Amino acid sequence: MRFSSDQMKRRATYKVDVSDTAKQFDIRGTIVVDLLIGPSGRVVCMKTLIGHPILQIQVENALHSWSFKPAKAGDRPIAYRGLLEFALCNVSCSEEETNMSLLK
Repeated sequence: MRFSSDQMKRRATYKVDVSDTAKQFDIRGTIVVDLLIGPSGRVVCMKTLIGHPILQIQVENALHSWSFKPAKAGDRPIAYRGLLEFALCNVSCSEEETNMSLLK
């Protein structure tokens, strides 16, 4: 079973944002992370597919604490995969653009 980024964001039951230090970086970029979620809904492993190395570290650190709704096959919880995509920007961004937050 594999979920899209929008589906994964809706499945998230607990989210942690990037650190306050990361929010001070003047970096703009897209991060795409492939996640494996265990039967309990916790992140088992992840691989960043696209992203600035500094943003990659910050996003991965935050995502390790995220929890998701478990998926089921019948009545049994199963592991599943999904992508998460974030467009992050901070200091040099206009107000209409996204900001340095995973919680949006």
